[in-house]
Amino acid sequence: MHSQGIVKLSKTNEVNPNYFVTLEDYKKITFRKEMRLLQKLVKEFKGKRISFINATPQGGGVAIMRHALIRLYKLLKVDAHWYVLKPNEHAFNITKRKFHNILQNVAQDNIRLTKDEMRFYNNWIGKNAEFFKNVFKNSDVIVIDDSQPSGLISFIKKYNPNAKVIYRSHIQIVSKLVRNKKTPQNISWNFIWNNIKDADCFVAHPIIDFVPENVPKEKTVFMPATTDPLDGLNRELTKKEILYFLRIFNEILIRQEGQKKLDLKRPFIVQIARFDPSKGILDVLESYRKLRLMPGLESPPQLVICGNSSIDDPDGKPVFNEIIKLLKNTEYKKIAEDIKVIRLPHMDDVLNALLRKSTFALQLSTKEGFEVKVTEALMKGKPVIAYKTGGIPLQIKNKINGFLVEVGNTSKVAKHMHDLLTNENLYRKMSKLAKKYANRDYLTVPNAICWLYLANQLTKNGAVVGNYSFVKKRAEREYVLK
Repeated sequence: MHSQGIVKLSKTNEVNPNYFVTLEDYKKITFRKEMRLLQKLVKEFKGKRISFINATPQGGGVAIMRHALIRLYKLLKVDAHWYVLKPNEHAFNITKRKFHNILQNVAQDNIRLTKDEMRFYNNWIGKNAEFFKNVFKNSDVIVIDDSQPSGLISFIKKYNPNAKVIYRSHIQIVSKLVRNKKTPQNISWNFIWNNIKDADCFVAHPIIDFVPENVPKEKTVFMPATTDPLDGLNRELTKKEILYFLRIFNEILIRQEGQKKLDLKRPFIVQIARFDPSKGILDVLESYRKLRLMPGLESPPQLVICGNSSIDDPDGKPVFNEIIKLLKNTEYKKIAEDIKVIRLPHMDDVLNALLRKSTFALQLSTKEGFEVKVTEALMKGKPVIAYKTGGIPLQIKNKINGFLVEVGNTSKVAKHMHDLLTNENLYRKMSKLAKKYANRDYLTVPNAICWLYLANQLTKNGAVVGNYSFVKKRAEREYVLK
């Protein structure tokens, strides 16, 4: 069983991923040319150490990527380490609601980062810096994942001036609002930028609008989010395993949420995402409500909305409760029992089984960094209907392996759902092309190539001249392998 379960931390808050695969497993599913490039970069990095620091060991895409990346690096004997911040509930309220939500423009207009909150954050991050002092001193390259640990950068430079620091931005920053000095986005970004301006490299998703204009172009490079084809979220499952994990899902659904079980003899649609204001869950419900009013559905589909929680995300419970309350309204009375809403424990295999058994997936994020859950669905041959936001259009070929819809157009989403449910030829064609066009650059080996390429360039040359270049393309060009 490949589910993450409870992740244990060392005394230094280091995360040590579970090992359920071997290097040979990766070699079997990777282009030979890519594996040779990775091994060349590994050899060049020998004798140096890279450390990653983020907010949480579980919940959300960053943690998922780091589990896979560090596991692969350990298999390759790379001196790579992953640490998570010492948690504080109020600090995480600040970083989620006053950093993340504001920068993505999903917070209420009157929400502002205050001076008191800045002081609290600085005090908390200072304690973390003291805790990680030896990590800073012993690392050659340190990757700061997103804004939560961004305040550590000045301390890294203080304790180890020779260390190279990479800042990795994982969210959709609404740059046009950041530019306006009257906006809450400007206040939050300027505070964060003051922390990260001394980083040696700025890594963003490959969308130029995600990069605020005061980030130097020459420091900026592009990398996509990634997923791992061998972990619990994506590994191949037998029919028996799928049924086993879906029985677990139903047990949790009944015991934890008091909802009726998912009927596995009927079709169902799924959106897998955190319960977050940016994930468009209210639009998912409205699209489904409109679908159920349409004629011609022989076996009306069920809807599953599920995701994991995270210790650095205080929005999960309020958003979940809002959905449960909404389903008690009159307009949902006839269909509420067909809607399954659940905050799952960290059981990757259950999410895998849900996607594999589903008819198709939704991803109606109103704001999004990349959301690699789209690629995870496509890899399983599931068409995806998604809003045209963030990095999602980089993963879906519109009307070929899914549908891209303007944000808020729930009627169009409902129509596409109806088409996939009633047009068997369309569904079969899209399902086949979903798997075919799932991008292999969004997997762990290319991700490992990118990080080691940047680490080698920084330690060898002192800097990376970015100019909005794609890291993997640079690596392939500079390390020509026949």
